[in-house]
Amino acid sequence: MVMTHRPVTADDADVVAALMSRIAADHATGFELSASEVRELLADYPGVAVEGRWDGEDLVAYTAILPRAPHDGSQHFLLFGDVDPARLGEGHGTAMLGRAIEAARAMHAVAAPSTRLRLQTRALAGREDQARLLSEHGLGVDRHNFLMFSDLTALPEPVLPDDLVVGTFDPETAEELRDAHNEAFRDYPNGTAVDQETWQGFMVGAAHTRHDQSFVLRDPAAGGRVAAYVFVHEYELAPSGAQGREAYVAYVGTLPAHRGRGLATHLLAHTLHACRAAGFDTSSLDVDTQNPTGALGIYERAGYGVRYRQDNYALEEEPVA
Repeated sequence: MVMTHRPVTADDADVVAALMSRIAADHATGFELSASEVRELLADYPGVAVEGRWDGEDLVAYTAILPRAPHDGSQHFLLFGDVDPARLGEGHGTAMLGRAIEAARAMHAVAAPSTRLRLQTRALAGREDQARLLSEHGLGVDRHNFLMFSDLTALPEPVLPDDLVVGTFDPETAEELRDAHNEAFRDYPNGTAVDQETWQGFMVGAAHTRHDQSFVLRDPAAGGRVAAYVFVHEYELAPSGAQGREAYVAYVGTLPAHRGRGLATHLLAHTLHACRAAGFDTSSLDVDTQNPTGALGIYERAGYGVRYRQDNYALEEEPVA
C-alpha cells in the first residue's frame, strides 16, 4: 500500500465533502462542510493549508491547518482532520497528524519565529483512539467544549434595556465590530485577537453569514459604542446533525463596561426569536465548559442542552532563539 500526499485544491472539494460526510456519519466532529463550503475555505481564508492522503484516487484522510495572526507573544494554529472510518487502524491518522504538526512548525518559523507556537485541536470525548493519537504527538488536554442544541420551541422572552439601541450586523461597521469582539474576549484563556483578513473572510463576506439575524446593542450615551452582540451563521450541513435550517451562534459577547446587566441573555433570546420568525428550525453553538463569562448558564437559560462534548488538546513550544 503506497500512499501519496498532496495539497487539497478546489478541484477536490466534492471528494473532501464526501469524506467529511462519511466521518460525520460515524462520529460528531463539528467540522463537516459541503463541497461549496470547502471551496470557500480554500479560496477565502488567508494561509489555510489542507492536505490529503490518497490511496490511488481514494482520499482516506485529510488535515486542515488554520493559522492565526501572532498575538501577545504567541501564534496559534488550529488543526482539524480525520480518517475515513473504513480505514481506521491503518496508521493514516498517525502519519497525517505528524505531517500537520511539522507543516505548522514550518509556517510558524516563517511567520513569527520569535513567538511561542501553540497548536490546538479537538477530539470527541470518549474516543480513546483519538486521545491516544494526540497524546503520542505531544498534545495534552487543555479545556473542554460542549456543542449545545435548541429546537427553538421554548424560548424566553427578551427584555432589552431602554438605554440601549438594537440593530443588525452592518458590514459597513465590520472593523468596529471586530475591535469590539477582540475587546470582549481580551481576557479569554488562551485567546487570540481576530485579524482583519480572518474577520473579513469569516464574518463579512462568507456565504454562511446571516447579518439579518445577527444583532448588536449600542449605547447612545457613549456615542453609539457597542455594548453587546450576537452573531449568527448558517451552514449547509447543521453542526448538530439535525435536519432543516439551523442557526449556528458563532459569537456572543458583552463589552466590559456593560457586564452584569444580563445583556447577553436577553440579546440571545431576541436573536433566537428573530431566527425562528425567519424560518430556522433549530439552533446550535459551541461553548467552553469553563468559560469565565458564565456563558454556559446563559445558553442553558436560553433553552440549549448539551449535544456532545469535545476535548481540546494543545501543544506549546517556546521560540528556538
